Amino acid sequence: MHLAFTAVLLLAPALSASAQVSFHTQIRPLLDARCLPCHQGAQPAGALDMSSYETLPERSLLLAAISGTPPRMPKAGPPLSPAEINLIKTWISEGAPNDTPATFKQSTWWSLTPLQTTAPPQIKSPWIRSPIDNFILAKLHANNLTHSPEADRRTLIRRLTYNLHGLPPTWEQTQAFLNDNSPDAYEKLIDTLLASSRYGERWGRHWLDVVHYGESHGYDKDKPRRNAWPYRDYVIQSLNNDKPYAQFIKEQIAADILYPGDPAAIPALGFLAAGPWDFVGHVELREDTVDKKITRLLDRDDMLMTVMSSLNSATVHCARCHDHKFDPIPQEDYYSLQAVFAGVDRADRPFDNDPATHRARLPLLAERRAILAQLQPLLDDKTTAKGPEATRLRSLLEELDARIAALPKPNLVYAAASYFPAASKFRFAVEPRPVHVLARGNVEAPLREAVPGALTAVKALPARFADTTTEASRRAALAEWITHRDNPLTWRSAVNRAWHYHLGAGIVETPNDFGRMGSLPSHPELLDWLAAWFRDNGGSFKKLHRMILLSATYRQSSAPDAAKSKLDSENRLLWRMNRARLDAESLRDSALMAAGQLDLTMGGPSAEQFYFKDDHSPVYDYALFDIDSPASRRRSVYRFIVRSVPDPLMERLDCPDPSLMTGKRNTTITAIQALALLNNPLIVRQAEHLADRVQRITQDPAAQIQWLYRLTLSRDPSPNEARLLAAYLHKHGLRNTSRVLINSNEFLFVD
Repeated sequence: MHLAFTAVLLLAPALSASAQVSFHTQIRPLLDARCLPCHQGAQPAGALDMSSYETLPERSLLLAAISGTPPRMPKAGPPLSPAEINLIKTWISEGAPNDTPATFKQSTWWSLTPLQTTAPPQIKSPWIRSPIDNFILAKLHANNLTHSPEADRRTLIRRLTYNLHGLPPTWEQTQAFLNDNSPDAYEKLIDTLLASSRYGERWGRHWLDVVHYGESHGYDKDKPRRNAWPYRDYVIQSLNNDKPYAQFIKEQIAADILYPGDPAAIPALGFLAAGPWDFVGHVELREDTVDKKITRLLDRDDMLMTVMSSLNSATVHCARCHDHKFDPIPQEDYYSLQAVFAGVDRADRPFDNDPATHRARLPLLAERRAILAQLQPLLDDKTTAKGPEATRLRSLLEELDARIAALPKPNLVYAAASYFPAASKFRFAVEPRPVHVLARGNVEAPLREAVPGALTAVKALPARFADTTTEASRRAALAEWITHRDNPLTWRSAVNRAWHYHLGAGIVETPNDFGRMGSLPSHPELLDWLAAWFRDNGGSFKKLHRMILLSATYRQSSAPDAAKSKLDSENRLLWRMNRARLDAESLRDSALMAAGQLDLTMGGPSAEQFYFKDDHSPVYDYALFDIDSPASRRRSVYRFIVRSVPDPLMERLDCPDPSLMTGKRNTTITAIQALALLNNPLIVRQAEHLADRVQRITQDPAAQIQWLYRLTLSRDPSPNEARLLAAYLHKHGLRNTSRVLINSNEFLFVD
């Protein structure tokens, strides 16, 4: 759109009863996608701001601008389609009404407003089991919908166990629950599942998706990270211990500063180093080159993206080259966040399990860093230095290293580090490197120096940090800013992620983006009520899980209903439970478990389920891996995750790219998946193990079919199923019959 477009839309009266076109759901998204890239921010093109209904100008030139021959607008991209032009024509002919819900009419975007602690709707129904249900039922009634009946007990235990453990319930566990007639049987089941170590493994995998955790560097030299796994174990243990969410965040950003006496917190800093890292750019490129500057710019970009997308659901990284095109995030904010990470790199970092050793090592490491800071400017590109001063410093280092060597050998974690031994041209920052706002993101066009800080759009908190003299103070300040009780993004983001993994879709369907290009919340009042409740109850995820799982909303059947689907085809209002296909890890682990092959050993170095050859460019070959080796039996959360060469089976089943932050996995159903499950060597081998396991239990064909069902589906077969499988077993054998069960829809889906 253009300056000639300054008299475009006539601001209209209230929505008429006959209006058919919605500004909120039809016109606003169209304007956002096609007009806002140029027409918003501090200096919109043609001085025309189209970021809100209130700033839209008058209408006279609108249709001429978008439908002329040729159309003058939009300048970027193809012209609007005839259907889009007709949509705008119809809206204008209806008076250009604004039907935006009151919640979203404020000038500040919904996610940036303070939490609104609205009481649950006053609605009475015997169906209600939790305050959550009050919100859900009120919305259903307002849309002429009703809830679904409660699922049967076998469905509920399977749903809960997969939800909290990523594994199926055993036959024995299912029978015990079905036979438990106590009124609190369901509550006891939830508590038992939450108390298990399997809970942290399941929900830890979710968190690792969000922070794009991987165990190789990525880029063109995808070298392995042998010491990434302590961060994975930290996440799992923190969730099992129900660590308060604020502490969980603070440790991952600034454990070394805010919790210096706790050696177990150091692996948390793997959070900042979870993403890809350019080995060539950091290690092989010399200082003061454009490419080196770009490498560090992109490295800091990944750190701030990890922090802000995972913890605040904010796409701050979109403001690197210009003010954010859609959200109130100026370029200045982006570089303020870059400045927070101007003194850290990624490297193997020592830590001790023993607190006494940790206390003894800390001052020695601090002294070593101080000496290295003096020595580093004297090093050449080969990490050597000559001269009397270098000799003196090296002598001090040798003496200090002898004292350090006398201590027990430390563990290592690949994490954010402010010092580390020099490796060729990769060296730590003696003090935070200067960060400038860059014109159009160009490292060769620096403007003013950036002041460390966060987002100006969160009005309740100061956007720039007071103490920024040291690298440590900057990360500490950001951790405190994010976890402040008045930061609405943090608490909304956390509960929305939990809701997403429990119900199949978030209250906001875009968990990593609470901005204008993300989706709007389906139940904004419920989102805020949950966020405030979570914040004020110690940030306990286990309490949050329990509240959601106890609700009648969660317990609903997933059975479809044609009439209700006409009113809400995507089930955004939750009139039923969403049916889910098993994710890659759950499917693989379930096959191993049914076969009696699953190794439940926790923690430690990751299982390398591939053939590895370490040379200039590492080779990862899954076809040469021995699927009968002990490494193949580890839970999927403990497999070594390679960025450049994903496991073919896991990739087929929509396991996400570890180079990308994944708040919401894609779920596809394709023919190639069916072929993979039927023919993949690992799955075929588990079917064979399952058959052998059943054969050890019984030699009777009828009983064998019964045990196949019990071990794969946690139930007995129906008479018709038993009859069909008996004929198949007689013709094709027990091993092929096992493959049928592992490939059945009931095995692959959770109702």
